Amino acid sequence: MLTFLNRTGEQLSGWWRDVYDTVLNPRPDPAGDIKVAEEARAKAPVIWLLGMVGTGKSSIVGTLTGSTEAEVGTGYRPCTATARVYEFPPEAPVIRFLDTRGLGEVAYDPSEDLALCESQAHLVLAVVKAVGPVPPAVLEALVQVRRRHPDWPVVVAQTTLHDAYPGKPHPLPYPFLGGMRIGGDALDRSLAAQRAAFKALPGSGAVSFVPIDFTQAGDGLEPEDYGVDALWSALEAASTNGVVSMARRSLKDAGGPGAGRALSHVWGYAATAGAIDTLPVAGALAVPVVQGKMLHSLAGILGVTWTRTTLAEFSGCLGAGALLRFGAQFGVRQLVKLVPGYGTLIGGAAAGIASFATTYGLGHAAVLYLTTRRAGNEFDAEAVAAEFRRAMTEATGAAKASRMFSKDGTSST
Repeated sequence: MLTFLNRTGEQLSGWWRDVYDTVLNPRPDPAGDIKVAEEARAKAPVIWLLGMVGTGKSSIVGTLTGSTEAEVGTGYRPCTATARVYEFPPEAPVIRFLDTRGLGEVAYDPSEDLALCESQAHLVLAVVKAVGPVPPAVLEALVQVRRRHPDWPVVVAQTTLHDAYPGKPHPLPYPFLGGMRIGGDALDRSLAAQRAAFKALPGSGAVSFVPIDFTQAGDGLEPEDYGVDALWSALEAASTNGVVSMARRSLKDAGGPGAGRALSHVWGYAATAGAIDTLPVAGALAVPVVQGKMLHSLAGILGVTWTRTTLAEFSGCLGAGALLRFGAQFGVRQLVKLVPGYGTLIGGAAAGIASFATTYGLGHAAVLYLTTRRAGNEFDAEAVAAEFRRAMTEATGAAKASRMFSKDGTSST
């Protein structure tokens, strides 16, 4: 034990040095890249899409991720006989969409899809066209879902609103807060009838409704993402553990060349650091390397280069005290994990949460710092430190609520 204590002390004094070394002297690590992708995939929230063909599921995926129509169309891969999955970004996904394709087909049996979703889905997103009755196949599938999981929340996206007012602009400001408006026209009556149809679902889980209309640039309807904020809000409310909120923040402007695309890569590295740190001893050896790889990757995405000067400047933004406190806490976590039984299980979970949150915080703070440097602007050290603290707090709460680093791997919706 004394030998381990001595070694741990040496590792703590070299923690930030190891991060520096990895950033400034990156080494090819295909196995490490695969690990990042695997852990991101395992921890990313899964939204289960239930809806008929042609209801706008792909448009929802494209709008929420910032992917193009072509990327969504070619990015799905089969995962069961009647379902497929779309991951974004594909190299280390921050969010996954499970799309059931068999609804309405003769003798469709959702049991295989249900079995897959029971272990992966964070919430169910039913997709129906706003004008017309709810397809029986959608209700039948949801009835089976809620019989197995009566507490699962369901968000209902009511799409293609413009079918109700062809040739006319969308009503602005968005009038469907709470999923309804009081107008008495044909659209209102259809939305109300659909709400009534979903009352037949068993179970106690909440059912919320969001009218939306996601279109293409050439369709002549503005805005093209009509109702997207309402949809995100409903998804966040349904997933009470905060993981979907983190995905939303990570996906903001993810398709562009700037901060959004960089932030979408932080999740994978944070998930990897947390997963590694649930193992005895291994976390003290590997987490700084993961964090260093992340900082190097973010700089590459943003088109800037780390130097010893900018790394020192960045660590100065966070504050020497913050880094020393992290180092001390890091050492305590490693020691707690060595306590037989209790230390390995409880300490490991706590260590995983702490390393996940710290890596997530470092990533968000680094993106803010690097984008400011790239623009040639004077950076605000306190703003960088505040972003580090905010992101750490957000990640800690989500990791605890979702139990993403618990021994059994289960998570709460």
